[in-house]
Order: sequence, then structure tokens, then C-alpha cells
Amino acid sequence: MNKPWDAGDNREGPQRRRKKLWQRILAVVGPMVLAGGLVTVCFFAMNGVPVWGAPNPKDVASVTVAWAEDPSRTYTDPEKIELAVKLINKLNYQPFTPVSEASEQVGPDVTFTYTLKDGRELTAGANWITGWWKGEARALKTPDLFVNLAEGLFPPGEG
Repeated sequence: MNKPWDAGDNREGPQRRRKKLWQRILAVVGPMVLAGGLVTVCFFAMNGVPVWGAPNPKDVASVTVAWAEDPSRTYTDPEKIELAVKLINKLNYQPFTPVSEASEQVGPDVTFTYTLKDGRELTAGANWITGWWKGEARALKTPDLFVNLAEGLFPPGEG
């Protein structure tokens, strides 16, 4: 008679136990990874893909805002710098969407040049349907948003 503490003939090898353990882990983790991937794809489909590499407002010495028909203005006020850096988050683009040639030839209506404390410069700009980040043109997910916000925060002709 086998006792509970006596494995007897019902012993499983360590390889079989390891395999069962991995199957259990996969049964729990697999659906979580799939759900996370699905949520990420849905987020990017609804909101667009954000641009990467925005500077920290503390690392920015000044921001120069240039409107197409206006002289450029440079801001060193920390509040204006923070607003300008946060504005980069509205340059969400549509992946795999070609940029209109006409829009690219017209160029940006507004350009922000971020001068960092280490001397580097980053440039963001947009017209009504195309955004530029670090010199690369992208089709905007929400076409008018960036320019409208820029007009409200940094109005042309302000001085």
C-alpha cells in the first residue's frame, strides 16, 4: 500500500513537471501579452503614434517660435518653454500613411526650435495636415490640432 508521502510508481520526472509548469505559466501570461498588444494597437489606431525624443523642459534653454508670415520670437520663460515642450505631444502621426507632396512642398506654418542647454537644437513644426519632427515629415493623425494649439499658446503677431 502506497502512503501519501511515498511517491511509488506515480512519480513524474523533473522534465515532465517543468513542462507542466511552463504550460501553466503560458496559460496565464499568454493571454495577458495578447491583450496588451491588442490594447496598444487600438490606442495607436485611435490616437496616432507619438513622436519620440521630446526634451525635458528643464533641459531647454530657449524656444524660438516662427510663423510663416511673421518674424520669429524667442522665449526663455520656463512656463512658455514647458508649454512648447508639451505641445510636441500633439504631433501624433498616422503610421504607414504617405505625406501629401503638396503639403510637404508648402512647408510648416509654425516651427518650434528648442535650444537645449548643451547647445543642441531640436525642431518641430506643422502645417494643417503635416507635422515635422527632427526634419522628418509625417501625416498628422489630428490634422489641425497642433497648429490650432500653437496659435492659442503662441499667437502670431504677439510681441
